[in-house]
Amino acid sequence: MKLHYIGTGAADWDPKAASADPAFRRWSASKLNEDLMIDCGPNVHEFTETFGYKDFYNSITAILITHSHGDHFNADCITRMAEEADSPVTVYGDPILETKLPLSEKLHFVPLTLFETVLVNGHYEVTALPANHSTIPEEQPVHYVIRETAEDKRLFWGCDGAWLYNSTYHFINKLKFDAMVFDCTVGDLENDFRMFEHNNIRMIEEMLKSLVGWYHIMKDGGQIYANHMARTLHTSHELLTARLAPLGVIPARDNLVVEI
Repeated sequence: MKLHYIGTGAADWDPKAASADPAFRRWSASKLNEDLMIDCGPNVHEFTETFGYKDFYNSITAILITHSHGDHFNADCITRMAEEADSPVTVYGDPILETKLPLSEKLHFVPLTLFETVLVNGHYEVTALPANHSTIPEEQPVHYVIRETAEDKRLFWGCDGAWLYNSTYHFINKLKFDAMVFDCTVGDLENDFRMFEHNNIRMIEEMLKSLVGWYHIMKDGGQIYANHMARTLHTSHELLTARLAPLGVIPARDNLVVEI
C-alpha cells in the first residue's frame, strides 16, 4: 500500500502560495495507492503542476473527507478532479458535506455513520471514528481506519483532532496497524488554545505510550507519522525530524511517498 502526501500543513498561511521545497507545507490532501484520496484541500492541482505529475488523479474514484474546513475540503478542487478523472468519483464523509458538493453523473456522495465499516472501491474497509475537533454544530469531524483487504494493510488517519475521544481509543486499541498518522499542528508549544482541537508533540507521546507501549497496536515494522504541522508553530523540518526520532515518529512532508 502506497501513501503519497500531497499537503501536510495547517490553515495558517496563504493557500495560493507554491513551492517545490520538500519542507513546504500545503493544505491537507493525501493519495492512497492510485484510487483513493484522504481529504482534498485547494492545492492538489498546483501540487501536480509544481512537481510535474501527469494523470496524478485520473484514477481516483473515492475521496474520504475528515471534515468541511477549507484546508481539508475544497468543493471546486473535487469537482475539477471528478470532471477530469477517468471514472466517476465518490466522496465519503459526514452527511453535511452533501450540501456543499455540486453532485453530478461524475460526482457522487455517500454519508458515513460512525463506527460502521463500509467497503470503498471494492478493496478498502473504511470506518469513520469521531475526532476531537470543532466545526459547525451539525457536523462530526472524523478520523479513519482504512484496511486494504488485498494486502491486509491497516492505516489509522488522525488529522484534524486533539487527544483521542474515549470511544475512538477503545475502537482502535483492539486492532493492529501497519501505519498511523497523527495530527501535530501545535508542535512543541504548551498552554496553547489550539490544544483543545489539535495535538502538540507531548500529547502524541503520551497517547503512543498507551497505544503502542501497553496495547501493542503496531505491527512489526509499523510506521508512525506526524502530519498537519502548522508552519508558524513549528521549527524546521530537520529539527522536527530530530525532535520526533526518539518517539519513533516520522514527520511527513509534501510529496513524501511511503510504502506501508
